[in-house]
Parts: sequence; C-alpha cells; structure tokens
Amino acid sequence: MKMRKKVYLILEREHHSRFAEFIHYFLMTLIMVTVIAVILESDPILFETHKTAFKVLEIFSLLVFTLEYVLRVWASAEVKKYNSFKGRFKYMLTPMAIIDLLAVLPVWFGLFVYRDFMILRGLRLIRVFKLTRYSRSMNLLMSVMKKESPNLFSAFFVLSILIIIAATGMHIVEAEDQPEQFGTIPRAIWWATVTLTTVGYGDVVPITAAGKAFGWVILMSGIGMAALPAGIMASGFTKEINRRREQFQNKVIHFLADGILDKKERRKLNKLAHDLAIAPAEVESIIREIKHMQLKLTELACPHCNEIIEIEHYSDHIHIKNAKKKP
Repeated sequence: MKMRKKVYLILEREHHSRFAEFIHYFLMTLIMVTVIAVILESDPILFETHKTAFKVLEIFSLLVFTLEYVLRVWASAEVKKYNSFKGRFKYMLTPMAIIDLLAVLPVWFGLFVYRDFMILRGLRLIRVFKLTRYSRSMNLLMSVMKKESPNLFSAFFVLSILIIIAATGMHIVEAEDQPEQFGTIPRAIWWATVTLTTVGYGDVVPITAAGKAFGWVILMSGIGMAALPAGIMASGFTKEINRRREQFQNKVIHFLADGILDKKERRKLNKLAHDLAIAPAEVESIIREIKHMQLKLTELACPHCNEIIEIEHYSDHIHIKNAKKKP
C-alpha cells in the first residue's frame, strides 16, 4: 500500500489497526485538552502560575494540528473527485477542511502578525468544532441538524415573525408609559424575545392593563412556539437513530448471508457501529436477533430461461439488480 493511501485510510479511520485507533483517540483527546486549556487561561492567576505549561501545550497542539491539516490535504487525492490540483483546492473548501484550517491559522497569524492574546484565545476555541469529525455524539448532532434544517428554519422563521408582531403590539400599548423599555420597536424586541421563549427574566414587564392583556396573549402563543424547535430536534434524533440502526442491521444481514461472521467482518461491523454511534451492547443485541431470525427461502422465475431460482435470505425485502445482457 502506497504511503498516501495509507495516510488517508488512517486519518479517515478506515484502516483497521491499533495505530489508526491510537491516532484517532490521540487527536480527539488533544482537541479536548486544548479547548479546556483555552478556558482555564481566562483566569489570569491560573495562567500566570502555569504559563509555561500552557505555552508548551499550545505549541505542541499547533504543530500536530498543522501537520494533520497538511496530511489531509495531501491524502485527499485518494478520493477521485479530489485527485487533481483543482480537486485538492475543492477539498480545502469543504466544511471540515475549513474548520481544520481555522483551528491553526489564527494561532500562526497571532505568532507572527497580530499578537493580541485575548482575541487569539477566542479564535482558538474554533477547535471544538473539530470534534465533529472524531466525536460520535457531535457527528450525530450535526447530521440531525443538517437533515432537519428546513424544518428548523421554518420554525425559527415563524418565531421571528411572532417576535416582531409582539414587539410592535407592545410598543403601541406601552410606549407612552415606558418609553425607555418600549419607546421603539427594537427596544420592545428584547421583551418579546424573552417572553416568547418562556425565559422570563422579569427585567422588563408591561404595567398598563392593555399591555398586560396583550402580554398574556403573547405568552400563551409562545408556549407552543418555543417548544416547536425542540420537538423537531427530538423527532430528528429518533429518525436518525432508527435509520442508523437499520443501516447496521442491513450490513449484519449481508455478512450473515453465508451463516458465518468471521473476524474481518466483525471488525468492519465494530467500525461501522462506532461511526454510527451504536453502543456495543446494542451491537450484540442486533447480531443475536438476526442470527435467530428464521432463514427464508424464496423461489423466483428467471426472466430469461424461466427456470426456478431458490434464494435463501433473512430480510423480507429482496432486491435483485438486472443482469447485463451478453452481447
């Protein structure tokens, strides 16, 4: 195996070896450690006490993440659509590649160009988004948000309209009595947002009878609207988890077609289960369920010779691709 392909498989965790696992968990741990370090550095006393340790960690992580980014760009040519100069540039514009670049670029920029440590500290927190590649939970969250984005956009769009209506109405009925809080619609938006999201800080409240009545109507309307995005996300998580479980089940059925699950197939299943965020206990449960499924026998007639073909399978769904006709 040539070096570039091996690097690609290791970084994408498609190489089933202990070294690949070590690299995966090492990078994930380093991301979490550096993010925690950025948070702790905000304490001046703690930073001055352990200044050397923080700097050593930052330089070490910077070199590691820079090397990772360079290797990912170099190895991206193993994918057909990135196998050219333009292809690699296209890879560099993908969301995860941009996050990888932003994880190191501000630090290099700060070291040689702009030495404002406070701004640099904030930009370094971008590294937390790198966990999307390594963390199964972050990957699941991003996947759900991506698939439910149209529904979430619709919910927030309706909520935004309702906030504007509430702010406008409260401005009309409360502007004369509370000009500082409701004198303009932009000022009233704060109250409308806090009320419709059911946060209720209580720092701004209506004092007139009309304002209280209108506020009651808005409050009742906000109960359902505030829960709508949460409901969409909950439904999205359920659908995504079921979809991943079904994907894993289909792969197990495919491997058990011969009735045997060898070590190589087992490693592939464990890798797939990790990528799909399926717990080891659930993996064993799915495998046991499929092993105990009754093997079915289906007879089909060949469309060419009309002979009967017997097919043994586990699933109720059979998909047979059309065979290419001989010339």
